[in-house]
Amino acid sequence: MTGRSSVWGVFVIVVAVACIKRAMLALGATALIGVLPTAYTNWSHAQSQAGSSESSRAELRSAAWDHFRGRCALGAGEKILRTVDGVEGIFLARPRKQPSEKDLRDQYWMGDPYGLVMYPPAEISRYLNFLNREGRPTKERTARKGFDYVVTDSGSGGFLEYRLDESNEKLVVKKLEAQPSRYSIVWRDISTDEDRKYWVAGGSLQIVDLSTMELLGERVGYVFESGFGSTAGGRVPWLVARRSACPPIPRNFPIDRHFVERVLRPKGIPADGQ
Repeated sequence: MTGRSSVWGVFVIVVAVACIKRAMLALGATALIGVLPTAYTNWSHAQSQAGSSESSRAELRSAAWDHFRGRCALGAGEKILRTVDGVEGIFLARPRKQPSEKDLRDQYWMGDPYGLVMYPPAEISRYLNFLNREGRPTKERTARKGFDYVVTDSGSGGFLEYRLDESNEKLVVKKLEAQPSRYSIVWRDISTDEDRKYWVAGGSLQIVDLSTMELLGERVGYVFESGFGSTAGGRVPWLVARRSACPPIPRNFPIDRHFVERVLRPKGIPADGQ
């Protein structure tokens, strides 16, 4: 009897273990069946979101390009209303300030990225420099001389007059009590909220006869930051944006000077520019 009881006990244990394993497998299968649809749903939702996000980005890029092209077609370009010969000097009513790294990455920096000046003294000297055959500043004395002087507000009463020294390299500064030039050059940012939403920026450069407050000419330009502010690989958004500009911006070219000279002819330059 004792031997039979032992055998029977072992049999009962084996059957119990088998039943437990079968139950665990059944539970595991049930759990797996419950998990698989959820996992698939989550994966499918993630894929859908990724596709939706990419679609949204594509739509934004398309809308931004359309907006930029619209601005170029309707508002960009030069308008010359009257020209003046024999101008000695000009008044920069609003000299540009040097932009910071933060400014150049700021979507809403209202600093006129189209007419961007990285080194403000260059804005002044470029109106004074001689120009070479390509129209770029040179130390050599050529037929394309600049204005005799540029005047700015000192910011503390009176004015500052800038001229080039004999080497045509350094600026000589003199303080004045009165502003001598009849002609004013002023820039302003003309971007709207909608422009900046698409990383489009617009700037205006106006030439005004201060004796009559007559507008003599205006240049309007737009740039588009097609990378939407990306700084990957060291990109500087508003610098890169100048590659997508209307009118186009030639590299290292004094665009302000060339436009102003089409309205105000520096003293000593023939009317035909030769």
